[in-house]
Amino acid sequence: MGEKETQEPQDLAITQQSTTPDYPDGEVKKVEGADPALEYAGGDVIEFTEEEGASVLSKIDWHILPLLCWVYAIQFADKTTLNYASLMGIREDTHLNNNSQQFSWASSIFYAGYIFWEFPTTYLMRRLPLGKYTAANILFWGVVLTCHATVRNYGGLLAVRFFLGALEATVTPAFVIFTSMWYKKNEQGRRMGYWLCCNGIATLIMAPLAYGLSGVTKAALPAWEILFLVLGLITVLTGGIYLWYMPDNQTNAKFLSHREKLIAIERIRGNFQGIGNRVWKWSQFREAFMDPRTYLYVLYSLLMNIPNGGITTFGSIIIKSFGFNSRLSLLLGMPGGAVDIIAKLSFTYMSDKLLDRTLPATIAILIPMIGGIMMITIPLSAKGALLVGYYFISAAGASWGLVMVMISNNTLGYTKKATVNGLQILAYGAGNWIGPQTFRSSDAPEYKKGKTLVAIMYGCAAATLITIRVINVLTNKRRDKKQAEVEGTPAGEHEMGTEFLDLTDFQQPRFRYVV
Repeated sequence: MGEKETQEPQDLAITQQSTTPDYPDGEVKKVEGADPALEYAGGDVIEFTEEEGASVLSKIDWHILPLLCWVYAIQFADKTTLNYASLMGIREDTHLNNNSQQFSWASSIFYAGYIFWEFPTTYLMRRLPLGKYTAANILFWGVVLTCHATVRNYGGLLAVRFFLGALEATVTPAFVIFTSMWYKKNEQGRRMGYWLCCNGIATLIMAPLAYGLSGVTKAALPAWEILFLVLGLITVLTGGIYLWYMPDNQTNAKFLSHREKLIAIERIRGNFQGIGNRVWKWSQFREAFMDPRTYLYVLYSLLMNIPNGGITTFGSIIIKSFGFNSRLSLLLGMPGGAVDIIAKLSFTYMSDKLLDRTLPATIAILIPMIGGIMMITIPLSAKGALLVGYYFISAAGASWGLVMVMISNNTLGYTKKATVNGLQILAYGAGNWIGPQTFRSSDAPEYKKGKTLVAIMYGCAAATLITIRVINVLTNKRRDKKQAEVEGTPAGEHEMGTEFLDLTDFQQPRFRYVV
């Protein structure tokens, strides 16, 4: 993609000028179906100095990013509590049959809730104030997580895991939308990397916390109940605070002045995406299913998350299969968190620098493929090498994060973006639902079949990314050629005034896909 595509209007004097025939003589007219950014800015291009732009970006980073990072850390911690609780006695206290798939189903049903609620929440995110709706989901999932401490049988465990999955289904797609509405295209990779790497931070915190709790034997409550109560109450408190503070978009951000809100909106003009139109457009919904990229995003997400679901649930058990005891297995999960952080920060930084999504994403997904191969080919006597292979798998999240950045960059039209993102998250849920079932109790304790599927699925996901890259390159070349022939204008330039009309990438012929 050309460098010019990512540039914003030049930062000159602090003035305003009308740029589109929709606003003759400076008169502002409401355009039906347009993004709210168009009306809030009065139809004008807001010009600002470089210092002003940097100041606004700094405020966004210090106020928005911490909100996203904290919630993403606790959602991952909350989601993986069952993994840690599995070695603290929850399987025995809820009377699960260790010779059956009951524990696998208790994990998988989390994603059944995810799948069940993904499309309703996609619609509600589009229709309701995004910040408040997201905060309400955080609050309620905290309540459900706290209720985990009261479970005493298999049916109860299935129920709370299902509702936890349904309520957590909102977070990732909402955060992708938050990132796309607050940051330019060439800023989104790193910012998304910041909040995604909080999964790794959560792992670094949860592993020693679980290790410490697993040594508690004389408390009034079992260690796994204490784990759910502590994390659940922290999440409830977080949801209450976010209901008050989390902005829906730039227009109601408490930390920005009116002038700064206008600049924050103007900064993202080149994204062609605006700040979130609440009108559901069925034409954009249908277009999402006509775009071949949609199916490739879904396929990639499914392939990548089948092994992710298995590793997330059976991570501590897999480490134990290398020959370590239960308590030490909890602690040995920590380096995987470090790999996750390093991979997400480095690959997203590289992606923004190159303005290339598929190349870093492909490299990132090949690392866990190698890890899977190592786990099935290295003998059990080489514990250290087996651990290295296991840790390599933690790099997979960086690849998935870049695919979400790709969707954010390349899928225009608010309804279309919400639909494609929802479908991709649906596949994420399906993959994580299937994943634990690939680690069969009959294959214990080495789980060779599950480890083999890890390598195969990541390899197929890499092939899917290459296909997406080829499609985007060919489409950009075709658009360049058509524009040069029909209009005789340089490729990559776009008409001012159409950026906030909530048009799709199919409807913006001057738009170029980030490869």
